[in-house]
Amino acid sequence: MITDKLKYLALATALASLLLSCGGDEEDPVVPTPPPTPTAKGKYYTKTIEMPAEASENVVALTPLSSAVSRTAGSASWLTITTLSYSSGTPQVKVAATANVLTEARQQNVTFYAAKDTLLLTVRQSGAKAGGTDVANPNDTPTDQPAFAPRR
Repeated sequence: MITDKLKYLALATALASLLLSCGGDEEDPVVPTPPPTPTAKGKYYTKTIEMPAEASENVVALTPLSSAVSRTAGSASWLTITTLSYSSGTPQVKVAATANVLTEARQQNVTFYAAKDTLLLTVRQSGAKAGGTDVANPNDTPTDQPAFAPRR
């Protein structure tokens, strides 16, 4: 009787450990990277820009920074950051995003280091609007094409 209970307990423990070790077919969740710490005795700034779902470019002034950007961290396949030439004043970057064909918005953090200061730029791109045709009224969709009218 006790050995049967021990067998079931050992079987249940083995089954539980097997279930916990299997991750399944789901993708691992994206773990956000912690914000970088400012350099020694520098200041830490944050800035956010919004971009449309279509492919677009923006020139962004890194307003709180007052010296040239020495290095950049953080990238994504859909986002291109180009540091523009700097002589004095406020440094600027060109932010280019490819079209977001998904309905979910996406975002990426990019860190700029300038002298002792750090700026975390969050780029948010909205998702594509859910498209489709209204089956009951197919000609109600705005388009640059004339409405279809069957011949009589």
